[in-house]
Parts: sequence; structure tokens; C-alpha cells
Amino acid sequence: MRAIGVTEWLGETLSSAAVPFALVTQLGDLWFLTVVVGLLYWLGRSTPRIGAGVDRERTATVVALLFGTVALLTTLKPLFGLARPPDAGVAPQAALVPAALEGVYAWLATGDGFGFPSGHALGTTVVFGGLAWAVRAGPLRRRVALAAGLVALVSLSRLALGVHYLVDVLAGAGLGLAYLLVVVGVLGTPRRAFGLATAVAVVGLPIVGPHPELVATVGLCVGGTAAWLVAGDRLLALSDTRRSGVLATLLGLAVAGPALAVTGLLASSVPLALAGGLVGGVVIVAAPLSGHGLTKKSA
Repeated sequence: MRAIGVTEWLGETLSSAAVPFALVTQLGDLWFLTVVVGLLYWLGRSTPRIGAGVDRERTATVVALLFGTVALLTTLKPLFGLARPPDAGVAPQAALVPAALEGVYAWLATGDGFGFPSGHALGTTVVFGGLAWAVRAGPLRRRVALAAGLVALVSLSRLALGVHYLVDVLAGAGLGLAYLLVVVGVLGTPRRAFGLATAVAVVGLPIVGPHPELVATVGLCVGGTAAWLVAGDRLLALSDTRRSGVLATLLGLAVAGPALAVTGLLASSVPLALAGGLVGGVVIVAAPLSGHGLTKKSA
């Protein structure tokens, strides 16, 4: 019912561009979105070139948007339970890649799990749209156009690689836009945005069951919300310096990164998934405070 021929047509028409599209599609992967949002939030006003337009309250809201994206995907994908296109697990044009890189290319260019809605389309819409709102560098119209262009490019890559149907991509972008507008236009604060992300994740538990990915997401959202409730006012009062931003970034990457990575590797363990998510959520949100504290101690 979702197969209306667009994926097949694009796969054939753009087959020669499969390798570049495999790289482009990483712009919508959760690992990339998390790194981009984390760096902006941790560095704050010390962010190179665009620091003057970075505000921690707004970037904290984007962190909450990212958490909400994960909550939506880990709830909606198993809820709908709709499969990907038949060849989603086969890397297109693999013969164009050196044999030594075939494994990496297969990881970049294929998809597994449920296909509806598209996580890349939803995630890029929410995160890039949120960043266009949050980072006040350049005219708003230009920021929105850049975000829309990135969403369109990543969405096209998903179709060209054959890992989604057109309906999946349109639904992902539409749901992402709706969620973004609710958070930015109605809720408007990090506290409320974190609360919504947590509510989505928790409500998903009785609907789709406590599968490890959703449990980890509950931990992530609860940890992030708790950290903001406890330390939000202090985080907003911080004066960013290059040193404190670098220390916050190193802490976030060194602690939250491995915690979330281990959570993914040990996805069959519900308690470990919850613990890893909690640690990741707390550290991501509280890292600027720790970076500032370490800066004062070393002064």
C-alpha cells in the first residue's frame, strides 16, 4: 500500500549517486544529530563563528527536541510495525566501493527495523528546524531555507538508497514539523520541552511494551528532565568561556557517549538500558555546569 513506485524509480534514476547519498544520509542519523546539538549546547557562546547567536535556554530546548525525537521514534515505529522496502538491507551499487570498505558502506547505505515513519526525515525536521529557530546567526529566512534544504536532501537520500517509501518520509517530516511547532510555538521553555519528551516516552511504555530501546529512551528523557529541573537556573546563569565549553564537551563526549553506546550494544538488557539512558541524559544536560566548575578549580 505504501509502495507507489517512487523509491524504485529514484533508486534506478540516481543509482550512480548511491555512494554520495550514503554519506549525505548520515546528516540525519541520530549519532550526527546528537553530536551537533551537544556541541552547540556545551560550547554555548564560545561556539566558533556563531557563538554570539547561541543562547543556552534555546539550545537546551533543542536538546529536549532531540530527546523528544528519540521518544517519538521508539514509540511510533513499533506501534505501526510497518516494514521497509524489500531491498532495504542490501547496499546499492556496492561494486563501486573498495572491498576493504564494503562493511562500512553497507552500514552507511542500508536500513533495518521498522520503516514508518522515517526517523531521518523526522529527526532532521525537528533538529535542523529547532536549530534554525535557536541559533540567531544570520537572517531567519536564510536559516529556515538551510534547514529545509537539509531535510529535503536527507529525505531524498533515504529514497534513493531504497530504505524508505515516500509515505514514510512524508509522514516523518510532517510529524516532525508538528512536534517542532508544538514545542517552539506553544511550550517555549526547556522545562516544558523536556517534560513533553518524557511524557511521550513514558506513555509509549504501556502502548508498545517495555522494549529496551524505549526503556533507554525513558531513562534518557527522565535523566535530562531531572537534570534541568535541578540545575536549569544555574545552567542559564553560566558565563561561557572557551575553556569551560571545551571541558563540558570533553565530559559530554567521554561519559554520555560511551553510556549511550553501551546501551545500544547491550540492547537486550532492560535494566542496563534504563541505567545507560539515565546517565546519558543527566550528563548531556549537566555537562556545562561541570565544565564551569572544573574551570574554576583549575583557575
